[in-house]
Amino acid sequence: MEWVEKQHRKKRILASILALNLGILFLFKYLDFFIYTGRIAGTAFGIPIDLKEISLIAPLGISFYTLQTVGYLLDVSRGTCRAEKKFLNYALFAGFFPQLVQGPINRYAELSKTLYSEKEFHYEQVTFGLQRILWGLFKKLVISERMAVIVNTIYGDYVTYSGLYIAVGTVCFAFQLYTDFSGAMDIALGLSEALGIRMAENFETPFFARSISEYWRRWHITLGTWMKDYIFYPVLKSDLFVAIGDAARKKLGKKRGKKVPTYLGMAVLWFTVGMWHGGAWKYIIGSGLLHCFYIISGQMLEPAFKKLTHVFKVNTECYSFRLFQSLRTFFLVCIGFVFFRAPSAGTAVKMLRASMQINIWIFTDGSLLNLGLDAPDFTIGILALGILFLVSLLQQKFHAEGNTVRGILAQQNLPFRWIAYYGLIFSIIIFGFYGPGYDASEFIYQNF
Repeated sequence: MEWVEKQHRKKRILASILALNLGILFLFKYLDFFIYTGRIAGTAFGIPIDLKEISLIAPLGISFYTLQTVGYLLDVSRGTCRAEKKFLNYALFAGFFPQLVQGPINRYAELSKTLYSEKEFHYEQVTFGLQRILWGLFKKLVISERMAVIVNTIYGDYVTYSGLYIAVGTVCFAFQLYTDFSGAMDIALGLSEALGIRMAENFETPFFARSISEYWRRWHITLGTWMKDYIFYPVLKSDLFVAIGDAARKKLGKKRGKKVPTYLGMAVLWFTVGMWHGGAWKYIIGSGLLHCFYIISGQMLEPAFKKLTHVFKVNTECYSFRLFQSLRTFFLVCIGFVFFRAPSAGTAVKMLRASMQINIWIFTDGSLLNLGLDAPDFTIGILALGILFLVSLLQQKFHAEGNTVRGILAQQNLPFRWIAYYGLIFSIIIFGFYGPGYDASEFIYQNF
């Protein structure tokens, strides 16, 4: 598009290319959703719509590389990066294999710095990359696959497994999804690091977040930044939202009025985030609009919370209060995960109702050992989660000091390092969970 001098022609070309990219995504991922929703809406209004879903099989990772290529097009059109003149270089950026199926969603300006440069062998770089791959495999095979057994049992029969079973299943799903997705990221980023290519980070200990906003700055980071840069900010700057803001300020005053377009823009943003995950209301609610509600209500209630903490002299920086904030955030996120994992939004609502039953005895009578894992496997899962928690704590501590767990490990004596390496390798081989129907290539987010 750089060679097009006239602005109106450049806009037409950009619109055509974007329409092609997004049209393919719409055809594979969202056409059935709109057919289904239209048919339901037509029935509600007494207008019969005789259309059936076509059930196309979407290519793996289509949402990831569509967003990456769309981001590149918009960056070039805005002049924030130069267009790649060599087609093979562009094809490498769009189809670089570690990122292809599950991301991260890279930006051309950043990825190109190491993607096209000449490579030299660096021992530390290769070993760091291999360490990260091993850690990703540990999370996927030792933790995620075990959690999946419990999750599938409970979510497969929530009528039988009601009450606190649903809470257990949802917490297990939170760790299943996190270790599955972040494990895949560790494998992808470790592989690219070993090759001398630096990709964007996608996770930063998200379950330590103290608010929903902070959670989304730590969870699926590249999706969040993409949505803000290419959806949220352009929507707020659009003529329609500027006009809405002007009208709101006249009606409600400057302070309240300026929040109206921001909140509406957030609704658009989070609806899009939910839709990105899939054409189903369970995703739109669980990964989108519910989080929008959390953030907006949190901002609206923040002055009241500050007054309460001041009146009761609450130390908001002490460890116990920070722990409370993290647990509160995790609880709210888990409500969204119920929608995410349930077969439908309606089923998710039923499960939330069923979770209100009190059956605390399941923690003492051995009921948790009847969810698909025997006592040894259950114990291994708990111990592995403990290791994950410890490493995450160290990761957060060292990150604040400008270091990493791998960096600290590299400073230790050789025997200690090899004990850690072989311990991780044998943990994966011996304790990796390879149950019935196991598929080594199956990751949750590759379906988005």
